[in-house]
Amino acid sequence: MTSADPPKSRRSEAKRAQDQRRRQRMRSNGDIERFTAEEIGERDGWVCGLCEGPVDRAYQHPDPRSPSIDHIRTIASGGTDTRDNVRLTHWGCNHERNNSTPLRTVKEAESQRAVLLRIPALRPYAEGLTAEDMIRRSQAFHSPERYRAKLARRVERFEHEGR
Repeated sequence: MTSADPPKSRRSEAKRAQDQRRRQRMRSNGDIERFTAEEIGERDGWVCGLCEGPVDRAYQHPDPRSPSIDHIRTIASGGTDTRDNVRLTHWGCNHERNNSTPLRTVKEAESQRAVLLRIPALRPYAEGLTAEDMIRRSQAFHSPERYRAKLARRVERFEHEGR
């Protein structure tokens, strides 16, 4: 532990507080359904919703190839914790995505550009963007090929560390 690391008890308190905020957001976003990775895996044919590769249920966390549930519209963005808003993914792909969602419409891109324009350091960058360019870049960033490459690197690092 470095001097910059908080003591373990503080980290635990911070994690508990973060989990509590997430549960509160989930409740305020609408319906909550109970489901399992096994159930969603069966529904999705054991195919990752991000990299489109097969997901093997035999892998267990923390292996990046292990099954994981991904919220399509993130909880932080107002998504619900329901079957119609989740998909099966590899844990590594889900972790790579984090809470980033691909831009799909000009309206979404313009909304994101408006946020960037309000940040003085990013204003010159945002002024040079078009909604179409933002959508194209976002789609490339969220491509199955990119997720497959990131997963392969994550698996290689995981195996190299001998976990």
